[in-house]
Amino acid sequence: MKKAPILLGIACLAIFASCKKSATPQTEMTNVVTQEEKALVASAGFNSGWFEKTSDGKYLIEGDILLTKTQLQELSNGTLSNNFIVANEEHYRTFNLVNTGGGIRTITVSLGAGFPSYYSAGLDQALAHYNNLNLSIRFNRVATGGQIQITGANLGRSFGGCILGQSAGFPTNGNPAAGFTLSTSKCATGYINTAAKADEVMAHELGHCIGFRHTDYVNRASCGGSGETAGTIGAVWIDGTPTTVSGSYDSWMMACTNGNPAFNSADNLALKTVYP
Repeated sequence: MKKAPILLGIACLAIFASCKKSATPQTEMTNVVTQEEKALVASAGFNSGWFEKTSDGKYLIEGDILLTKTQLQELSNGTLSNNFIVANEEHYRTFNLVNTGGGIRTITVSLGAGFPSYYSAGLDQALAHYNNLNLSIRFNRVATGGQIQITGANLGRSFGGCILGQSAGFPTNGNPAAGFTLSTSKCATGYINTAAKADEVMAHELGHCIGFRHTDYVNRASCGGSGETAGTIGAVWIDGTPTTVSGSYDSWMMACTNGNPAFNSADNLALKTVYP
């Protein structure tokens, strides 16, 4: 989730937008959740006070990650690594990463139909942020059927904030998450109105797909409110990245938007460390 310094399209009430985050009907939410479901969300490593249950039985976590109950149970039943480090405010990865096999892993990405042309330009820019770092993963755009597929739907709002996108979680079995959905709602498209804004949102969601958590996961300083927990997906500090960040810190994986699509030096270090 990312926060903009303006109200336009982000949130008229809470001033936050969904995690960086073809149209289908808006997802309907229900606030009726059980204590068992709250415990499950918490044990999977997420904020149990910030999730909603959709009408089809899925769980919208912290406004930007849409998971099934089975996925939550799998995350909850995992085993913590001996390398688990709890720090305060730094760059974090999960235990689940893309397997490169010791070489260069190419990941294909496709953008669904129905988006304005500047979304296409924004995706190219987002992929270039990663590819220009010469990592052990490379993104290759394809017309259809990408390993990471970007689709569109009216995602509406969550807890008063405008949802910009929803990721499909983190890597599993050495493969990237299957993709993410960008919102086609009026408030979302009011914010994602340039290639740079599309770049910002898509680059962040791609970060989740390859295993990165929010930079400010401990306190969500960029959004306000409660932080996340490590859970069994892990929150492994990336050595060398900053030990303190503020809500205005410019990282591509901050929980809420600030309008800046650029990767900073610590972002680059984090990516090069995880995918050398």
